[in-house]
Amino acid sequence: MDRKRKITLAVTAIILLLITLLVVEWQSSFLQRLPFSAPNPSFNNWEDILSHPKPITVRTYSTGTMKINLSGIMNMDHERALDIEDLEVEIPVNVSLIQHHEYGTYLIDTGLDSSYVYSPNGTIKGLFVKSYLGKGSQEPDTHIAAILKREHLDIQGVWLTHLHFDHTAGILDLPKDIPYFMGKNERYTNFTFFMQGDHLAGIDELYEIDFAAGIELPPFGKGLDVFGDGSLWAISSSGHSRGHVLYFINGVEDKVLVTGDASNTLYQFESGIGPGYFSSDLEQAQDVLDQIIAFKELYPEVKLVFGHDLQSR
Repeated sequence: MDRKRKITLAVTAIILLLITLLVVEWQSSFLQRLPFSAPNPSFNNWEDILSHPKPITVRTYSTGTMKINLSGIMNMDHERALDIEDLEVEIPVNVSLIQHHEYGTYLIDTGLDSSYVYSPNGTIKGLFVKSYLGKGSQEPDTHIAAILKREHLDIQGVWLTHLHFDHTAGILDLPKDIPYFMGKNERYTNFTFFMQGDHLAGIDELYEIDFAAGIELPPFGKGLDVFGDGSLWAISSSGHSRGHVLYFINGVEDKVLVTGDASNTLYQFESGIGPGYFSSDLEQAQDVLDQIIAFKELYPEVKLVFGHDLQSR
């Protein structure tokens, strides 16, 4: 091959790569993103929040399971993981259902959609699917829309911990005319030709939670009182993903911190080993897990509900 032809092929490859990168960036930016305007906080510290519980409840369901390598959810380079073998593990994909006495029913995440009964990758297709994604499975009528129908519940909105596919797939089975909330700068993985599931198809806009207007909630960073009555708090937890969010439910019966993938499992919490290579920033992800551990030590009455474990703590 002559030098001129090599240069032409190299330039063509670079142009194709740039086009691909542009498609990737545009694909995650098609939806209009609107700012979520939180009310003024009713309380300004954990002691006041916890001493004023509200009539709000939360239940957690598994919408199926995923088979993945342990290193995807746990940092195998952590000093405490040196003797842990990177095995394939099967983990539940959880959804939490919130019922507020005044504002109605909401979801935290949406889990797997009904297509996982028939396909291990659901609706997701593309070049990287088989080599990168875990394999899902689901029993019939265990997706979140079937659960809502069975319990005769209509939801008023969805609070997303982040936009990874195992937390967004269930949107395919849910109404599109309700608000969907997420952390600011959170990216949606829907890459044409590579990994495309179109989980947000039919949604016109997403609401971004901007924690710049929140209050400090040590040992975490900032949080927002999303209803303005102290019942439900969104807490900034960037690390596993850019806009990852923790949710705290301040109920009379139960006080619950939904960790999402900031702490995937009870074992991860107990070992102190941060999230794995599915995370956007391993160091920040470890920091958030450390904050969750510190929070539980300070407030042991709060129950932890993990993103991929039906055991709580």
